[in-house]
Amino acid sequence: MNGTRAGIAAFTLAVLAGPAYTVDGYSHVRNVVSELAAQNTPGNVLMSFAFVALGAGIVADGVRAFTPRLAPFVAFGVFMALAGLFGHRPIGAGVPYLAWVDATHSALATAAGVSITVAMGWQATRPRPPVQRALAAGLAVLCLALPLAMLALPAVQGAIQRAMYATIFAWLWVFHPARARG
Repeated sequence: MNGTRAGIAAFTLAVLAGPAYTVDGYSHVRNVVSELAAQNTPGNVLMSFAFVALGAGIVADGVRAFTPRLAPFVAFGVFMALAGLFGHRPIGAGVPYLAWVDATHSALATAAGVSITVAMGWQATRPRPPVQRALAAGLAVLCLALPLAMLALPAVQGAIQRAMYATIFAWLWVFHPARARG
């Protein structure tokens, strides 16, 4: 198993187990993944580790097989790993947290989103079978549309985010790094 796949597995397990180790009332439908790694939240170290493991796996695979086409994937990995080092604000009101840490997490998560969107857009322009180009283009569009949908539909933002992660992770599982650089 390569680093990317190991990171995806760790991230997925941490997300699926989330309600068992975090605050009562956490919902896969309503709450975003970052809230599992929130400051002063039970079990947050599990999700924080998963962010770092995912990012490190993507970076390790991307650096090992590096070409310029992998640069946005490596950036995505770096930003995901760094986002794991800075906790989101807690779900519950009245729980103390550092606003600058939350702001840093949000900035890094946004940078990760921009990086993976660029990566997918770049893959869509590469000479490869039309179906693979169309898949990458569709994922680039989803990377733009789904975060906007999360903002518009906060009651289901967690489900939307998980759908976005699932599609990106499926692509990374199959194509990163070897078939993304070729």
